[in-house]
Amino acid sequence: MQTPMHINQSDFHDQLVRGLTHKMNNILSLFHGYLGLLMDDKNLDASTLAGLGRIKDGALAATELMDRTKALARPSSIVWREVNLADLFESMRPSFEEIAGPSVNLQIDVPSNLPTVWADIARLKMAITEIVSNACEASGSGGLVKIDVQSAESQLSPNVNGPAKVTQPITWVSINVTDYGSGIAPELTEKIFHPFFTTKQDKESVGLGLPVALGLIQQFGGAIRFKSKPGLTTFRLLMPSRSSRM
Repeated sequence: MQTPMHINQSDFHDQLVRGLTHKMNNILSLFHGYLGLLMDDKNLDASTLAGLGRIKDGALAATELMDRTKALARPSSIVWREVNLADLFESMRPSFEEIAGPSVNLQIDVPSNLPTVWADIARLKMAITEIVSNACEASGSGGLVKIDVQSAESQLSPNVNGPAKVTQPITWVSINVTDYGSGIAPELTEKIFHPFFTTKQDKESVGLGLPVALGLIQQFGGAIRFKSKPGLTTFRLLMPSRSSRM
């Protein structure tokens, strides 16, 4: 008599996402390799080379999509480290400036005396980058994006945006990203964290930025809140401080 197999749905989902993205990345690696060999052919005419260039751009976009999709799954392992946020944001400043470009004014204020947080640095960087990228796009040409980090109130309510509940920590650190664009329409606020939902007109937008950021922050026991009105949108990435894990 066979014993029924019970599979945790969350574990199944994570294994499925990791497996599919791994297989797809293997296929895309071969694709990139053979495409590179083709493009190295000096006998190609300009029209064919331009066509291959468009295929290469599509393949790169697919690779990025697979990497972001994989971030939606809980990692099989997290490299936990104590993170000094002032040092982290200073190291990320060049990438923020590249995202903003010459048309967006970027202001960054991160005090040096903040409590440390406990996170996987690569995944924390990815989450912050997704939020900053969204803010820069929303601000438009000539717009302003402000990034500031501060200690949050110790009795913060655990009611947060997103599907997962958060265990109440002793203290929080709040990473705030503000843009002064058109804001989020009230009827869209319940949808913005849904995978693949997007209001962007850009055909290459796949609507994974906010879901990826939310999933990553929740992996560290944190949460994301936001408030928006015409002319002002602020996302708060709330992280439990290092002291609350000791």
